[in-house]
Amino acid sequence: MANSHEKDKFVIRLPDGLRPSINAQAKANHRSMNNEIIHRLERSLELEVLYDNQVKLNAILARCVQQLQTTVLTVEPFSIILPNKGEG
Repeated sequence: MANSHEKDKFVIRLPDGLRPSINAQAKANHRSMNNEIIHRLERSLELEVLYDNQVKLNAILARCVQQLQTTVLTVEPFSIILPNKGEG
């Protein structure tokens, strides 16, 4: 692991009032402010990918629902045998 002098550094100007909020969250999460900011940036990037995937999945599901609504489906009756509670 690189020491702090070898890591990429970036100076950021925080809007008024944001530093105390980040500091409070960092303390609550037992992290330094730097680690809290890094954690939140990484998480936001992960969530962005998850959101994009969800949008794609929603589009696929919407197409499937549309296809099902325009198709007549016939489902044969079926039965399911459930095991007794004592059986595994």
